[in-house]
Parts: sequence; structure tokens; C-alpha cells
Amino acid sequence: MSVRFIFLGFVTALMLSCSSTNNGNNNNNSSAFELVTPQQKATIIYDKNGPALDSIVAHLLAQDIELVSGYKPKVTTDLNSVSGNAILIGNQSSELLQSVLPSDMYRNTDWETYTIQLRENPFPKLKKALIIAGADPRGTAYGVFSISEKIGVSPWYWWADAIPQKQENLVLNLDPIQSKTPAVKFRGIFINDEDWGLQPWAEKTFEPETGDIGPKTYAKIFELLLRLRANTIWPAMHPGTRAFFHYPGNVKMVENYEIVLGSSHAEPMLRNNVDEWDHDVMGDFNYFTNRQNVLDYWEQRVAEAKKINGIYTLGMRGIHDSGMEGAKTTADAAQILNQVIGDQRKLLEKNIGNVEEIPQVFTVYKEVLDVYEYGLELPEDITLMWTDDNNGYIRRLSNAEERKRDGGSGVYYHASYWGRPHDYLWLSTTHPALIREELLKAYDTGADKIWILNVGDIKPAEYNTTLFMDLAFDPERFRQPDAYQNHMQDFYRSIFGAENSQQITGLRHAYYDLAWVRKPEFMGWSQTEPTRPTHLTEFEIDHFGNENQHRLDAYQQLTEGVDAIKKELSPAMQASFFQLVEYPIKGAAAMNAKFLNRDQAVYYAETNPKKATDAATQVQAAYDTIVALTEKYNRLENDKWNGIMDFKPRGLPVFELPDLKISKEKDTRAVREAAPLLIQNAASFVEAFGFEQDFPQQLTGLGYSGKAVQLAPATALRKNDTSLKNNPYLSYTLELKNALDKAALTLMTIPNHPITGQQHLQVGVQIDKGPVQIMDFETYGRSEEWKTNVLRNQSRKSVNLGSLKSGIHNLKIYSIDPGVLLDYFILTEMGTTLPYTLPKN
Repeated sequence: MSVRFIFLGFVTALMLSCSSTNNGNNNNNSSAFELVTPQQKATIIYDKNGPALDSIVAHLLAQDIELVSGYKPKVTTDLNSVSGNAILIGNQSSELLQSVLPSDMYRNTDWETYTIQLRENPFPKLKKALIIAGADPRGTAYGVFSISEKIGVSPWYWWADAIPQKQENLVLNLDPIQSKTPAVKFRGIFINDEDWGLQPWAEKTFEPETGDIGPKTYAKIFELLLRLRANTIWPAMHPGTRAFFHYPGNVKMVENYEIVLGSSHAEPMLRNNVDEWDHDVMGDFNYFTNRQNVLDYWEQRVAEAKKINGIYTLGMRGIHDSGMEGAKTTADAAQILNQVIGDQRKLLEKNIGNVEEIPQVFTVYKEVLDVYEYGLELPEDITLMWTDDNNGYIRRLSNAEERKRDGGSGVYYHASYWGRPHDYLWLSTTHPALIREELLKAYDTGADKIWILNVGDIKPAEYNTTLFMDLAFDPERFRQPDAYQNHMQDFYRSIFGAENSQQITGLRHAYYDLAWVRKPEFMGWSQTEPTRPTHLTEFEIDHFGNENQHRLDAYQQLTEGVDAIKKELSPAMQASFFQLVEYPIKGAAAMNAKFLNRDQAVYYAETNPKKATDAATQVQAAYDTIVALTEKYNRLENDKWNGIMDFKPRGLPVFELPDLKISKEKDTRAVREAAPLLIQNAASFVEAFGFEQDFPQQLTGLGYSGKAVQLAPATALRKNDTSLKNNPYLSYTLELKNALDKAALTLMTIPNHPITGQQHLQVGVQIDKGPVQIMDFETYGRSEEWKTNVLRNQSRKSVNLGSLKSGIHNLKIYSIDPGVLLDYFILTEMGTTLPYTLPKN
């Protein structure tokens, strides 16, 4: 059976395919390579003089072949001891490969690339050689793991127990392959907020000999990164986890696996301040008053790490994700940061070498963006690292001048977060459509030096981590707005087979759609920092088609779909299915059931006591379901994952059994009235005038409608014509059945931010021949408006259109700033209660 290789965006010049033969006959095709057959059992040879990573991936490939076929190939460095078929692994210029590669072979020395080719009789005893030649050690590793994927071994074979389909005979059919260099140079993860998963699991289950996230755990993490074609780590750094350099084995592992070591936005110069800054000995972490001690602290690490392949975070914040100590104003912070960065670069020059050749990053996170925009003398070779607002919306990207910087720019992005307005540490629900849109926007504005994803505990962010890394490797693959859907289906096909992938993808897509409207962790309508109690939701019961019950029904359908597919899967797939599909979907469904049924229990307390009692029973049942699901997770695979999953990170109120003692009077929805509405998706425009080619563009999956409209490319300039006469616009023909005395137009948009510091988020609106009114969706800092927006994943703005007669009207929406992403709009009487969701017309 020949299977086309499309998994995880693996990009090659030519196709690599695999045949599984059951009759044991030799394949006469010259492009066929027998890995495991009755006649041939390939040996794996790696260069004895090569880097440690060559040996590591050679042995992992043997393990992968055994996982699929049951046969574990011999691994050796002695070419003379091998006969028959062999896989040769090494650098393309290594002594081993030079002995078998033709002298006139094209050699690509580009960053992290590799060549794969077959050679007949390359050595007296060798019948056929499968040669994997890397331009550098990671290139070699990527080439090796591409073969692993080809035979059915997922990058998540260990981390998600994705067991490949068994094949007794393995025959590869391939033509020569030359890989492409990754689009983003440094691609990696930040392990963060590990207190409720990775750290307790490593301490008690996986690495008790260390009692922490140590070298054994990092070896598994680094292997995963290489299988995902990533190359960078920001290590775990919360209290309770010792600093990465505390364990010498960690340093050895990062060297052996050729992983680039960095540190978070709050940890300059590869230091872990939480664990390593001893206040009693060193004093305040304050550059204004304690400069020399801070410098000594940094220099000690630079000297220790000078031989490590590292990216140095420059600048200075507080000990742990807080503002700089001693800076009373933004001006203070900017002035001292210029000195800090200059001093840090002198340390690098002194201990390592030419500072302009050492990777350095300045991360403009939280308050640091204000300091940067106030004015910094930032050397041109330092990479600017832009960040999201912790909720998936990038705060700012490079303008035309910043794109000229030698150091370029990058992105720090969240798939998990602790902080205001509310954590989302439990389930991974950031919509793939949003990840695609935001990261392509970053790439198009020059952010191609470093991308880091905050993955929290790694699990359960398996899919979004894969998507992030594949976007970083080859953004062009995702140009079509629906490309992420094909990618998602490829992901599930590679693990659960073609016969199940479409249905699983549909379930997971619906899961992300529902979480777009409200994440499971946000269902208590509470906030944190400070932590506040939960409240009734805003999903209407009496009006708008009963939003509450509609959401309950949607999750019930997902749960039933999970159970139906589960019955069709083999026993070998059950553990992986539970981790990748069942737990997140059923967990989200139960969290929603807990709060939506509480709404009903309160709503019907006086009018329908039996219904209220039944709903209260469902609240308890939902809570019990989450507890049982989590207990099952931690017992999977003979307790392999014991401690990895906690259903109540930080013990926030949303995770508890909610109070059912809320009085009827607090449910204000019971006295609301719903006026007639006119609702229309922004994507359903009648005509578009003056737009650039290919715009406006409908963004599949984005927004409540799933069809948000992007008005202009990310690189477009703001249109500053105040008259708007030459601005492109969308035109909608509307029919009002009833006149409106005070018509209110409410636009719903994606709650993102201006693309550069030179733009806003403005559009103009005009009804008929009336005046054009400007609507601006920009928010500032951590304002209450921003909090509301990110909790509901939507921005809303309204304007008064005055009196409108019944009949036909024309609405124009003028494009001004390129960042605005329109979702839908509602036309109704001023003061009318609006639905939380997008009810159908």
C-alpha cells in the first residue's frame, strides 16, 4: 500500500513514500529501500566523529523502526562491519559520508537543511545506502525524523502515546530530497506555570531521582522539539522548579541535543531570578542602587555559558514578571535600560567575542513596550521580540523603519497564561484560525528571527504546539485562510488514520469555535488579580433562541461524537485519543454544563422548581465528571502520566463547585426585553469598492461568525485621508421592516491591536447619505474594556445613526487602518439588550 506523505507540513523538493509489503518479495524499483523485510534488515551507521546528536537520533530511529515493525536495527559507527542495506547518518562533509557521496553532489549549506538520497553499492559490502546528510547537526536530525514520520511515528509518539500502526515489512520508496531552510530562524517553546502539571509529574513520577524537571525530562522535551523541527527552549522557571543551570545534566542535555538555550522576558542573561537571586546575600535586584552586584550576577552566568549555543535576553525587569525595581517613571526606566543594555553587551564582548554576532533579544513585554516607545538607544543587531497581550492578540509589530533593523524581529506568543483578567492554564483552546492569522501577520511584517510559544505544561497543547512550529517552519503553506483545517486533519490522520481524521477534525474544530465565544476557564464570569467570585453567565435563556440551551446542546453533540468515534478505535489508540480529543472536549463540555445549568437552576428557582432541581443536579454531575476525567488522565498507561493534569490550577473559583444559593433577584436577565434586531455577517457584503487585489479577504474560522473579514494586508499603510473619499469600502443593502427612532449600529470585531505604533484600529461608517462616523476599536493597556474584550474574544462599538424609516437603506463601512477584522454587525434601537452570541436571522 502506497501512502502519500503529507504529515505536519514536511516540505521537500520531491515526494517520499512508504510501502508496506506482506509477501516479503524484494522490490525491484531502484528507488525502493528495504528497511525491514525477510530478505533485508537495514543497519544504521552514524559518524563516530560527529556530534553527540548524530548518535542520539541514530538510536532513536532504530527505536522508531522497532516501534513500527518489531525489529530493532543494529546501530554502529563501523562501516566495515556492515553488509546489505544501511542508513548512513551524518554531516554532509563528514568523513563517513564523504566516503559514499559522489564528489560532484550538490551540497546545500543553508541553516538546518538536509539531503536524503539512495546509492546503489556505495561500498564493497553495502547493497544499498539510504544517506541522510545534514548541513548542520539539527539538519541531520530533521532528516532522520522525517524518515520516522514516514513510517508512521508521530512526533507525539511518547508525549501523547500516539502508537503507530504495526507493519511487519517496511520498504521506503523515495527520490532524492533537498529540504528547505526554515522560514523563522529560532523556533521554540517556553515551559511556564509548570506548578500544576509538568513539575509535580517530573518530581514524583518521571524523574523522582532528581525530584524536579531535570535532565531526564529535558531529554524528552528536546527530542520532541527536534521531531517538531524546533530548536529553542526557554526553560521552566517558576518557584518550585530549580534553575536550569542548577543541574549540570540539564546543560549537558541542551548541548547534546543541539538545542538553543534562551530565557524568558523577565530573565536577562540566561539567569533564573526566582531561584538564583539571593536577596539576603546580593541585596535588591535594583540597577539604580545595586548595579555592581547585578552585573557580577550576570557575568557569572555569561562566563559559565559562553560555550553554550544561546540567545541572550537583554534589558531588565523585576525578579519575576514585574516592572523594574527603582524606576518611578517611564523616563527613569528608559534611561537606565540604555545603560543596562550597554553594560550587558560589554559582558558578552568580554566573555564570548564579537557582540554583533551573538544572538540577543529585547522583549517588549507588558510595560516594556511603553519604555521602548518612549525611546531607547537599541543597537541595530538586537532582535526586537514583539509579544501578544497574553490572550493571543499581538500588541504591536514592526513598522517600515523597524523592519530595516539588522537584528530583525520575532514573536513571543501564548497558548497558556496565568494572570489578568483570568488564567487559562487548564485546557488549550486558542483557536487555530487566530494563531494562523496573528503569526502570518507577524511574519509578513518581518518577524522571522525568533518565535517562542508559551506552552505551559506542554500538555494538553499538543496540536497548537504542532501548528505553531509548522507555521514557523513554512508560513507560506498557510496562505489560504482554511489551510489550518487541512493541517489539523493531517495531524489527526497521522495518529488515528484516514478513516477517523475528518470526524475528529470536525469535533476539534467545533471545540475551538465554542471556546472562541467563551473559554472554559472564563465560564465563571470571574476575574483574577485580585481573585473574585464567579457569577451567572451572560448567555440568555428567554431570548435570542435560548443561548444557554443552544450551547449546552452543542457540547452534548460533541460529547456524543467523541463516544461514537471512541468505539471504532483500536485499543492501541485509546490512550492517545483520550489525551488529544476526549479529555479536552469532555472537560470543556463539563465546565460549560456546570455553569450553564447553574444559570438554569437560578432562573427557574421560582417558576419551575423541578426544572431548577434537575439543573442543580447537573451542576454536581458536571463537577464530578471533571474530577473523574482528570483522575483517569493521571492513571493512563499504568500511571505514566500521574500528576501531569490538574483540573483546578491555582484553585481559582471557576474550578470549584459553584454556589447554588444565588437569589432570584440577581438574575437580571429575567426582566430584560429583546427588541427586533437586524444582524448581518460582515462577510456577506453586497459590493466592495476600491480595495486592493485579493482584498477584502474572508478569514475562515475567525470570529463568532467564523467568517471575519480582513480589509487590507498587514503591510498596508493607514489611509489618512480625513474625507474618506478615496478610501475603499464595503457596501451593504439593508431592509428594515420597522422604523427605528434612534438607530444604533454595533460593529463586532476581533479584539486585536493596531499592527504598528503608527496606526489605530479605525473604520468609517455611513448610512445612506448621512455623515461618516469614525469608529476606533483600539484599547489601551489592561483597561476594563480590554479585559471585557479578551474574555469574550470580541470587541463591540456602537454609533447612533439617528432616525431610520422602514424600507431599504445602504450601509458603507470604510477601510482606514489595515488591522481591523470585521465579524458582524447589529442594527437595532438604542439601548436594546444585545445577544451574547450570534443568533441566526
